[in-house]
Amino acid sequence: MEKIFGFRVKRIPIGHAEILYAGTARNVAQFIEKEIQFLGACLGQFKKVHGLIIESDSSDDTLEKLEKIKASVPNFHYISYANLSKKMPQRTQRLACCRNRIIQELRDNPVYAKVDYVAIADLDAVNVDLTPQKIEQCWGVKEDWGGITANQGEFYYDIWALRHPDWCPTDCMQQIKQLQRFCDEKAAHNLAVWAKNIHITPEAGLIPVDSAFGGFGIYKRDAYLSGEYEGIAANGDQICEHVHFHQKLREAGHKIFINAALINCGKHVEVEAGLVMPKKRSAFALGFIQRAGNTLFGKKRFNKYLEMMKNEET
Repeated sequence: MEKIFGFRVKRIPIGHAEILYAGTARNVAQFIEKEIQFLGACLGQFKKVHGLIIESDSSDDTLEKLEKIKASVPNFHYISYANLSKKMPQRTQRLACCRNRIIQELRDNPVYAKVDYVAIADLDAVNVDLTPQKIEQCWGVKEDWGGITANQGEFYYDIWALRHPDWCPTDCMQQIKQLQRFCDEKAAHNLAVWAKNIHITPEAGLIPVDSAFGGFGIYKRDAYLSGEYEGIAANGDQICEHVHFHQKLREAGHKIFINAALINCGKHVEVEAGLVMPKKRSAFALGFIQRAGNTLFGKKRFNKYLEMMKNEET
């Protein structure tokens, strides 16, 4: 137990702790070696570093690359599910399956019996700005986190994984469907997703959330083992697997935060079906967003976030 700013927190010092970095992989042959090397370097201050990648459905040389890494990187392992899409056609269902295998390995594999922390990372070059210093800073905060997740330098992008009572209380993908009852798809995306892509300065500290990810997260062992990923809703719709996982953590009493100082990249934009985030929003567009937002969220709450949108464009 460490004492931080007069507060006692249950946190094993980095130099005395073992950490497992883990992630899922599909068709990452082009950059997986650099990703693993980079993550290992960022976590090099830990007493011992383990690596675990869960692969499925690759059609490139990903498996050959993983085998090469296994032969050259200490404490690195991978597991392949081969053609998982034949049994699980939905992407989020496959992701949940692969992430649940990480939980299983941490719980049951004696190789990971002494692991104290788990770092979950996306392997699509989203973590290019991580540093050992940023990770070490997570150990210097007073909040007793069970999970701590990343921020981005330009604007926070991972809205689907985000749950916050004011900022993003609902599933943004479901909200898009609901909004399209009275507006076009681009306007629906604008309100449900892009309006929530706000800039968070590092000085904001730790932001308590119900769920978040942003491409990188660190969890205490007991917190991570209390979770379970789920990628399909009861009605068959795809859902973000991180939301159900973090719900389980919170039910077990663990707190989840976005660390505004844990910036892993400048920006990471996922654009679907030709929908491009507008660089400038017209007065008409902002007015439409405001009217729809006031209806959905209430005038006082939504105007606060609309003001953030305007400030980001000046």
